Amino acid sequence: MHQLNFEKSTFYDSGRRGITLDVKIQLSNLSINFEAKIDTSAEACIFARSLGERIGIEIEKGEKQRFDTVTGSFLTYGHSITLTVAEIEFDSYVFFAEDVNFNRNVLGRFG
Repeated sequence: MHQLNFEKSTFYDSGRRGITLDVKIQLSNLSINFEAKIDTSAEACIFARSLGERIGIEIEKGEKQRFDTVTGSFLTYGHSITLTVAEIEFDSYVFFAEDVNFNRNVLGRFG
């Protein structure tokens, strides 16, 4: 038998559906905190448009990227920001939804 030891643990509410973590995104001196779900099958980190706008991002000036899912496809725009998850801060390239009604925040494999 092997035992794994970690220097740090991150706890989440196992009573909620999925794994939801606190997230902070930052651009220059503006930042916002919110919750996002971990999705290991998601290709990238994708956030609601309003979150990017609240830290001063002009969404459509980013790299246009369409994502396809089982239920359809949607358009996003990629931007470089500072992302903090589980007290780990790093520069990241994430996507913000074009649609103002997109209300999911996903931590994907890349970003």
